[in-house]
Amino acid sequence: MTLTVRIKTLTPLWTGGLDGTMDRIHETGILGSLRWWYEAIVRGLGGSACAPTEPRCELTGQRLRLYEKAREEGKDWWQALDKAGICDACKVFGATGWKRRFRLEVKSDTQLTWQPRDSVLNIRPPERARGWYLLPGHVGTLTLKLEGEEKVVSMLACLFLWLEKYGSLGARPQLGYGAFRILNRDEVVEKAGGWKWGLLQKEAQNASPNSKGKTPDHPDLRRLLFFRYEFTPSKPGWWTQVPGVSRVGSRVQPLVTHWHTVPTTPALKNEWRFNQWQGNRREEVEIFGTLHPDRRRGRIGATWAYRENGVWFIHGWAWMPQKERLAGQLWKILADESVWAHVLGVQGNLTTVPSGQWKELTSEDVRKLLQGVCHD
Repeated sequence: MTLTVRIKTLTPLWTGGLDGTMDRIHETGILGSLRWWYEAIVRGLGGSACAPTEPRCELTGQRLRLYEKAREEGKDWWQALDKAGICDACKVFGATGWKRRFRLEVKSDTQLTWQPRDSVLNIRPPERARGWYLLPGHVGTLTLKLEGEEKVVSMLACLFLWLEKYGSLGARPQLGYGAFRILNRDEVVEKAGGWKWGLLQKEAQNASPNSKGKTPDHPDLRRLLFFRYEFTPSKPGWWTQVPGVSRVGSRVQPLVTHWHTVPTTPALKNEWRFNQWQGNRREEVEIFGTLHPDRRRGRIGATWAYRENGVWFIHGWAWMPQKERLAGQLWKILADESVWAHVLGVQGNLTTVPSGQWKELTSEDVRKLLQGVCHD
């Protein structure tokens, strides 16, 4: 079965390169983000997903023998991998001794947001000594062709619909890269119609006990908060008042004019971390990340502001910490509409999932959320 996904970037796409800059669209960067989100979904449904910090699945030795025996007994490859103790993520994305279940081909009609590709845009709010350094990503349109078994391709169609609404594609989501719109959405929705996330939820309940259980140190959709801020500015130059953006206004103006996007992420992160957050240094680093002494990625991903049909949007997510005290504090910051209005200088409407107050979702909540996206 073949799935074609045509997308338009809403914020720059980043897939990296050998020298730390981006010379072209790299399939590996797209595959990495697809797997990251699929693992979070699988865990949210109660399934299993190994992680880079743990030994990866291997279909060798005793596990291979268990798989072969299950196949001889008439079980399909998915069920046989369950018997062999292969996690739900590696079933699709591959492992040692087991090939990835789909092929990805990328054709791009994109260009760098600015030249040269090693030049940096430094968004530095007034009170910061360093600020945030943004390298040029790619903007334009992409055609992604995926080929595989019907079951897998339908699941991938759902995954792309999910990422369009709640997530991002490629790397550096914490810096606002990777928001996109699906141009052939009806076609993708049709392909997604054959996949029911509840099937994975049911299969996860019967999976090998050696590869199950909650993994608090790894992303889990049950503990992700999603947010979206929508606003219609009264003045076209609203973005010139965003802290840190005005000082590089001449470089940002082409982004607004040609690509309808503004790098607002640093200003929001600056406000959340340095003006709103109340906690010790260890807790701050756990949530917002650090570069020194050891690099640690933050738990919040927020897109740049992007415009569609005259309306501006920012969407993103936060991987909530296990300590409910910290989760509650982070919720209050991210769900405070007045903070968004203060930073952006515009009044808007903020929606969150879950709404009302922070609470960990159940696996059934996750299933309903996914099905709603795949079949809306």
